[in-house]
Amino acid sequence: MQLKGKTALVTGAAHERSIGWGIARALAEEGADVAVNDVTMLDRLEQRAADLSALGVRSLALTADVTNAGQVDAMVAQAAAFFGQLDIVVSNAGVIRWEHFLDITPANLNAVVGVNLKGTVNVCRAAARQMIAQGGGGRIILNSSVQSDVQFPITPVYGATKRAMHIFVGALALELAPYRITVNHFGPGWVQSPLNDPSPELQTEQSVEAQRQAVPLKRAGSIEEMGRAAVYFASSDGDYATGAFIRLDGGLGIGKYSG
Repeated sequence: MQLKGKTALVTGAAHERSIGWGIARALAEEGADVAVNDVTMLDRLEQRAADLSALGVRSLALTADVTNAGQVDAMVAQAAAFFGQLDIVVSNAGVIRWEHFLDITPANLNAVVGVNLKGTVNVCRAAARQMIAQGGGGRIILNSSVQSDVQFPITPVYGATKRAMHIFVGALALELAPYRITVNHFGPGWVQSPLNDPSPELQTEQSVEAQRQAVPLKRAGSIEEMGRAAVYFASSDGDYATGAFIRLDGGLGIGKYSG
């Protein structure tokens, strides 16, 4: 129960197969009270909150569009008021579109940049302001991607938004260190989550097997494993980590060099 007495907010956590849910559940299993967010799907969010409450923690379901700064500010304020404080914020919400560079549509460009960059900025800014106002420090954690380090075709905009997290997290870590707020991110590789369901590489059993063989550990990652990375950064184990990145990809990023 490393996080007993702590409170958290996780964005993008409505779906039971999502990394956001894996994070929320992992934090709750360590004793944290957890607010879960998504842009819609209130019924699913309320079910996730009920599942967390069954673990013996307080939980709250909050809908908000992370691309809307006003909604994000209101969400963070509501979570802090409900719990009495907000110690941990995980910016997990993200979108991806599989398009060749020459085929990128304006709508998809705006969606990916809007959620992955603008949305992350909105969530982190609201979190930092709340943590500074209440004093006592805090933990800001971002779910980025293996694509922070590795380039893949047909996701150039998504990859660019995730590569940007290295700079963004490092800059925030420096700015927020005087307030004892740490900022870190972790990068999932292939996880069989709703986000990845539309991937062209996962549409047949043969393509799934090919993807599996491309990973040195020969399997997809689990949402539970992603959640444990968030626990590390949120707990006392991660006290001295800030501006850090953990790549959780089963070796996918180095796979081309493996035998």
